[in-house]
Amino acid sequence: MKQKSSAGFTLIEVLISITILATMGTLAAQSIQQAIKSKKKIQEQVDITSRMRDGMKMLERDIQLAYHHRDWEKELMIAMKKKASQPAKPAPGGFVPPQPMATGSPNQDPFGGPGVEAQRIDPSTHFVGTENELHFITLNSGRLSRNIPQADFSEVGYTLKDCKSTDGKSSSKCLWRRTSPWVDKDVTVGGEEIVLLENVSEFSLKFLGKGKQDWDKTWKSTEAGDGATKGNFPSAVEISLTIQQPSEKEKSKKYSMQVVVPIHFPNNREEGSTTNPDGSESLPPGSVPAGGAPFMPGAAGQPIPGGR
Repeated sequence: MKQKSSAGFTLIEVLISITILATMGTLAAQSIQQAIKSKKKIQEQVDITSRMRDGMKMLERDIQLAYHHRDWEKELMIAMKKKASQPAKPAPGGFVPPQPMATGSPNQDPFGGPGVEAQRIDPSTHFVGTENELHFITLNSGRLSRNIPQADFSEVGYTLKDCKSTDGKSSSKCLWRRTSPWVDKDVTVGGEEIVLLENVSEFSLKFLGKGKQDWDKTWKSTEAGDGATKGNFPSAVEISLTIQQPSEKEKSKKYSMQVVVPIHFPNNREEGSTTNPDGSESLPPGSVPAGGAPFMPGAAGQPIPGGR
């Protein structure tokens, strides 16, 4: 008679197998949970850097297309009055051409009525910047509808101010962007503001241009500016931006970016030009004003020396 086989797993072997499987399952669950946390952190970092990059791109584009319009009509009028006040030089043969009469004042015409300067508004645009605030005119704008009475440029401003979160439970420093379709004489006021970035711990600006040996923390092209900035735009702006993201469980992290943005068309005074007492510019002979045409002898009815 054959004996039955008693092959199988003992209780101890079963318990050891269950322990190993439980340990491997726990380790796998911890690894998956850690991977999910890491993915969440990485996604949060990507979102923050993406928002910073988008905000910086907007700021860069606005600065690159800064629109500096100068009052060429006023400068031309002053140049014509200056030329009319000079004594006429005799032409070859002793003939002295008649000179136009320079009568009246800039605010009054020869007949006693209001002059051209009294009737017009200065169309010059300005650039005002401090250590953490910036206001200027930019061409980075477009019409939402062709029937809207709006220019192709707009007034923009960037300011660091307090703001509340969407749930209203916390507050932080935010970078605000102000836009206005109407260009005012004072470029620091008017328009509507929106929050561009939250949790901003640093927003610092520096400016570089002709007449400045190093980066400066302020730039004002208005009457309040100094000799180098008055009536001029900077050639480049340095931007330093830092966002400090708060966290309840971990230490808050900082994300920083720094760029130097050149202005494509500063449209400043030419080298060798001088400034009149009224703030206008006198260009040297033969120079070409930015955006204008050179003065050529014989043009606009001017006599050519030696000609007929």
